[in-house]
Amino acid sequence: MYTPKSAAQNTSWLIEESDLSADTTAAHETRFTLANGYRSLRGESPFCQPRFPGAFYAGLFDKSEAAVTELVNCPNPLPFRVYVDYEEALVGKKGALEYHRALDMEQGLVSTGLVYEAETGSRLRMQSDRFVSRSDRHRWAERWVFQAENFSRRILLKIAIDGAVLNNRQHPLDAVQHIKVTDRGRLDLEVAAGIFLESQTRDQGMRVCEGALLLCPETEPALKLLVLRPLAERVEAVYELTLSEGRPVVLYRLGYGMVRPQAGSEQGHDIRSALAAFAADGYEAELGAHRKVMQRFWNEADIQIEGDERAQRAIRFNLFHLSSCADPGTGRVSIGAKGLHGEGYKGHVFWDTETFMLPFFIFTQPETARSLLSYRYHTLAGARENARRGGHRGARFPWESADTGVEVTPPWGVDYAGHLVRIWTGELEVHINADITYAVLKYLQVSGDRQFLIEEGLQILLETSQFWASFVQWNEAKQRYEIRNVIGPDEFHEHVDNNTYTNYLAAWALRKVRDLVHQLEKEDPALLRDILSRSQVTREELESWKEVADKLYIPQDGELLEQFEGYFKLKDIPITEWDKNGMPLWPKGLDVRRLNETQLIKQPDVVMLFAMIGEEFPLEQKIKNYEYYERRTMHKSSLSPSMYAMVGLGLGKHDHAYEYFIKAAETDIVDNQGNTAHGLHVANAGGTWQSAVFGFGGLSLDKDGVLRIEPWLPPQWKRLRYRFFWRGISVAVDVVPGIFTVQAQELLVFRSGDKEYSTGKDGITVPRLG
Repeated sequence: MYTPKSAAQNTSWLIEESDLSADTTAAHETRFTLANGYRSLRGESPFCQPRFPGAFYAGLFDKSEAAVTELVNCPNPLPFRVYVDYEEALVGKKGALEYHRALDMEQGLVSTGLVYEAETGSRLRMQSDRFVSRSDRHRWAERWVFQAENFSRRILLKIAIDGAVLNNRQHPLDAVQHIKVTDRGRLDLEVAAGIFLESQTRDQGMRVCEGALLLCPETEPALKLLVLRPLAERVEAVYELTLSEGRPVVLYRLGYGMVRPQAGSEQGHDIRSALAAFAADGYEAELGAHRKVMQRFWNEADIQIEGDERAQRAIRFNLFHLSSCADPGTGRVSIGAKGLHGEGYKGHVFWDTETFMLPFFIFTQPETARSLLSYRYHTLAGARENARRGGHRGARFPWESADTGVEVTPPWGVDYAGHLVRIWTGELEVHINADITYAVLKYLQVSGDRQFLIEEGLQILLETSQFWASFVQWNEAKQRYEIRNVIGPDEFHEHVDNNTYTNYLAAWALRKVRDLVHQLEKEDPALLRDILSRSQVTREELESWKEVADKLYIPQDGELLEQFEGYFKLKDIPITEWDKNGMPLWPKGLDVRRLNETQLIKQPDVVMLFAMIGEEFPLEQKIKNYEYYERRTMHKSSLSPSMYAMVGLGLGKHDHAYEYFIKAAETDIVDNQGNTAHGLHVANAGGTWQSAVFGFGGLSLDKDGVLRIEPWLPPQWKRLRYRFFWRGISVAVDVVPGIFTVQAQELLVFRSGDKEYSTGKDGITVPRLG
């Protein structure tokens, strides 16, 4: 039988499971999802009824009867069933003798095997290998091997494309079908007959087309099509495959999918010709092209940890899935909070992308980072509409975004106790504007991409700043600007005034953008005038931003920053118990409906400032605030542990850094948040990379923009290696106990401790601090 290349070499590349059950199926479907930034197929097993089947295309949204616009669950091309003596071979039946599945992250391949014995005694060994191509993003394929162990006769195989799909299928009130099937049936190709299904979204009529072929390269035994059934919302084909005892037979299922504009516009590639071309190229050729893309990705982005296979496997799991969510070629789509891995958060784009995911792409895949930021540029019209509806100028990016940039946050949800509650984030969590400003400036700083600055970046910066200047309120009595009635990153506390994270980052953004404009004015005044005109920003209001920034109130008590005005007066309830995963338990007697009356916080709020712009604060102040807020954090967001690990390491807080890191890295491997079934925590994946590279790897930027590298290794780590790009230069860092080496394609200057170093292709070895 076929064995994945990596499986024979290094299990740190593998995620494995053999325990499919009603309790684990949905979470495993998320873990074994395969995607390429354009499309995804949830990881349903061919030997198990799917719990939450899903096929998604990035950026394909629809509303119809749903409460808000959401990512469309598209027709599912994955159904594949095997019948041994007319008995369906499924895990959970008594005939299922051996079952195993493995995600090979190095190759981007899922292998699934089953030995099944029918009631007649016929025993069949089966294995499938599935990949979603990262070379041709429309293609996906499976390689099947069947071996009859004790019989010689036919088995039956059934493939299907299922258009009877729903979003929110598990919810009796919220289930909705966003597509309608428009055509389905038989595809006659020279090599074989296949099946296809066309559908369209209900709001905009976007057309989704799926096609599939089942091929046998051998003439004997022959694969014979018996039945092809076009049903109301489904098409399926049943085949006969004759087996001889002990002789393995290989089949290939080739799939092709695409989204096309509505009828009457350019149709794009015909599904028939696309599948014919795929069949002519063949499975192995496409797998080879896919592997080359995967190899290039790992060469640029892999983090290597020696001495800790658990951490090594976990970090690769996060990098694999995070990279699978992004397509560098569009500029029109971004990454939702649950990636392309499920319907969680309705596929919406949050601050998660710019704050937690984007640093990974900025430092390892800069073209993809630019594409993700371009999504914000292309949704500026919706952001302007959000600002206008609130009576403000400029652009107010939505807390939850879909395809237009107009706010799509659901107005209602449930709290931790299951009570129906009003969701205020769409109206009050305005810090996302500053988060996007931060991301644009970080990308420009690291990449040096002047073209992006001129074509898109500066307009984003100007219009988000214009919003802040019109959103602040002047307090005449106290002679200061304020931002009232907001929600910070800690969503336990709503309707607060002067959230420190929001105010500080808004003021920082106003200063940075104004400084950038002055710099561009010296370089190209005519170009600046054009961009200001396009952004409808006057010189007078631009110059006023300095006063707004200088007078924007930041509540604090000495060095201790107050999370928001009045926070220190709230009830201080200690956290005293933790669960088996090391996550805090609710204090006994706490009414979770009154969390806003306590100092308990959901996730880092003030501490997030140190994660993003830590160079702005003195060390002692960061330590004091970190210690204060860490004791009060419930970690009810997957985004929390990685940030505490990263910030803590930068402050010399080594005691709990590894514990926080491994919690973050294994969030979806062990499902420590309890909701992996609904999609991957891709922002946490980005946070895990940050805690590894910015935390243990010690990579940061000083206030003057010079790189700083000060790594620290946990005792069990024998070596840490990572790579990144700095203004187009590839840089490699290799850390071992006592020393680290930095190598760069071209001359690179960096600091460590109180010394400045230069390196190049030959590298330089530096004593490691601590």
